[in-house]
Amino acid sequence: MGLLWAELRRFGVRPAIRWIAVAMLAHVALAVVLTAFAPEVSTFAAMLEQGQISFYAMTSVFLAYVAGVLLVTGEAASGGTRALLTVEPRRGRVYWSKLAAAGLAVVPGIAAAYALLASGMYWVHARAGLLGGPPSDLVLAMTWGGVRVLALAVCAAVGGAALGVLVRRWWVAVGLAVAWFLLEEQVVLSAASGVRDWFPLTNADAWVRGTRTVLSGDGLLAVPLVHSALLLLGLTLVLTVLGSVVFRHRDVR
Repeated sequence: MGLLWAELRRFGVRPAIRWIAVAMLAHVALAVVLTAFAPEVSTFAAMLEQGQISFYAMTSVFLAYVAGVLLVTGEAASGGTRALLTVEPRRGRVYWSKLAAAGLAVVPGIAAAYALLASGMYWVHARAGLLGGPPSDLVLAMTWGGVRVLALAVCAAVGGAALGVLVRRWWVAVGLAVAWFLLEEQVVLSAASGVRDWFPLTNADAWVRGTRTVLSGDGLLAVPLVHSALLLLGLTLVLTVLGSVVFRHRDVR
């Protein structure tokens, strides 16, 4: 717990992390303001169903990934990891405390950003009389959506921290994520549905939406998200295990 608390304190004092938190809140606040002044706006229920809310939330998840990357790469660049190992020579404890800190530290920012997004969008549509569904159902859908966003953000931050250990440079880890997003966007547009089901970003978007649709003989059907959850958890686990192996055997700066 001492290591975890120390990592959380180092995480909180970094200027880059504060800017990331500001960016999370500014992005969703801008989305709410633009929606409020849109000349023609869809109902809130339609935005939830069509994934517009999940689109805004996915940006915050990406920023959580960047925050996880910066936690470990910033320490490596400043020599903080080597200094920490002189106090606590057990690399396993140091590594897992960094990943746990990355996952925990992004929760307040993600929770605040999603709360602002959901409540702001709800208020805008309620004021315009465009909820499009029973308020109790919409609130329940937003609540579960927030739980899924938090879970995905924690996985993204932990995976980003593990990838930061593997590549050592923040710009490499962030660049890999952006390049993969662009590549997946191109491949998904031309790939068969069975192939698309195995892309991580496609499953992340489906997880945040709360529905995944497949084409059947009777049309589009919503299917359970167990597949998406297992794939995303599996990818996070693979990255963390690889990062652990590398961290234990590689020279630390």
